[in-house]
Amino acid sequence: TLFCCVMTTHDGVFCLGQKAASEDEEEYGDNRQKELALEASSSIHSLKEPLLLKCNPNDSEIGGKEAGEANNENAQNDSNNTQSKNIPLILTYTFIVFAGRSMWSQSVLSAMVYLLRNNNPESVGFLTSIMGVSQLVASLPSGVLADMHRRDYMLKVGSLVGTTAFVVTVYASFSESFGALGVSLALWGVFYGITNTSISALFADSISEGERSYYFTQRMMLTKLGCTAGPTASLVMFAILGDDWTMKDCAIVMTFGQVICLFGILILCFLRDEYIVEHNESMALEVERTEATVSITEENEVQQSCDHDTEPRESQKSLLCLPQHRAVPILTVISDVLAGCAAGMSTRYYTIFFIDNLQLSPSIVSLLYILSPLGQMVMHKIAYISGRKVGRCQIVVIFKWIGTSFMICMILAYKHHLHVSIICILYLLRTSFANATSNLTKSIIMDSVPRNERGKWSALESVNMFSWSGSAALGGLLVSSKGILFIFYVTAALQLVATLPLIVLFERVKD
Repeated sequence: TLFCCVMTTHDGVFCLGQKAASEDEEEYGDNRQKELALEASSSIHSLKEPLLLKCNPNDSEIGGKEAGEANNENAQNDSNNTQSKNIPLILTYTFIVFAGRSMWSQSVLSAMVYLLRNNNPESVGFLTSIMGVSQLVASLPSGVLADMHRRDYMLKVGSLVGTTAFVVTVYASFSESFGALGVSLALWGVFYGITNTSISALFADSISEGERSYYFTQRMMLTKLGCTAGPTASLVMFAILGDDWTMKDCAIVMTFGQVICLFGILILCFLRDEYIVEHNESMALEVERTEATVSITEENEVQQSCDHDTEPRESQKSLLCLPQHRAVPILTVISDVLAGCAAGMSTRYYTIFFIDNLQLSPSIVSLLYILSPLGQMVMHKIAYISGRKVGRCQIVVIFKWIGTSFMICMILAYKHHLHVSIICILYLLRTSFANATSNLTKSIIMDSVPRNERGKWSALESVNMFSWSGSAALGGLLVSSKGILFIFYVTAALQLVATLPLIVLFERVKD
């Protein structure tokens, strides 16, 4: 009996324990579901509310400061982490290469060819066209290969070609061989055709979205600073050598500029595709997909609600028979090509104008080429700041018009026999305004095309170089038949025509 009572009591306790345990489990499950629901609602609520509204009012003084400092530190760390290692390398390369190039190619090359061919201006345009054609031939396949394969591989190939061009140029300078000089310029054209396309695309890929105008402006300012450093060294060397236009002195200055370029060529070997900014590009593509989905939905709604309103949609789909997503880069490239034709027709002949018409010494010509990039640096900064407020296309058009006006004033000042200093000042003002907007047009192109096509669009800059070189050859023929002032008039007219495509984009380019 006692055993049965104990067993009965034990079974009752066990059953009560089981019941209590089941009740506890049910209560725990209900509480857990409530906690999950609260966590989900709080997470959704946190997405809708700004971060500052979630702070505890009691901790607004202390916690707010700590949160603000933490956010600032995180923002600084993010900005430092997102900056690619390619950016400082490319900026350094830009300064060094343009310092060397401006030393041997800006004024000394034209003077050497002019003296080598017995004061024949057609030869200057002919050699310039050789470099432009070779750059075009090399850049188009290089741009395609840069998009298909690694861009740093293309830059290493370009560094090898540049080293070969350095050796041939030094030989041609001291041997006074016109043929060898043409081969060296062809090699330099191949070098620029390979490297410019890949390095422009790699530079754009290494910059976060919304910062390209800033870094493109910085690079352009370093370009102008390099173009100032080169003529400064030329001025010192010509002053030491005797300040006279001789073949020997030109060869020495060209060789020194070639050595400077060699240091810049070596930097290309340190650039890497792994340093590009990937996450910002993916975010931008996601935004583009979202905007495309929204636009398609809105278009369907408009199509269902008002079928009669079709003309506005058609105007948005195309511009001047161009697709909507291609109109901005195509018209910008057309403007650059026309501006390149205008500049190429006269750029190589300013040195001839200074030597023959104004009778300037090498030191004074070098001084002009020092002051010109400095003025362009200032105007580049002004153009960048003004472009953010007024609009990039608007500023490009305004600066081109002002530069053209100063060029016409320079021609009139020479024809009316004004002092040489006035003509030189008008030349500096003309170049400062006319050449201060290339960073804006390049940023417009890069912002308007996807990442996997930037190499091809960068290759189109070589088409600009080809047009620049082709117009230089045409300028040589016109100088022989019509005179040097005639090509200055043609340059001014073409620069005005080059602004027409950008005027069409006033309402389409967002700044």
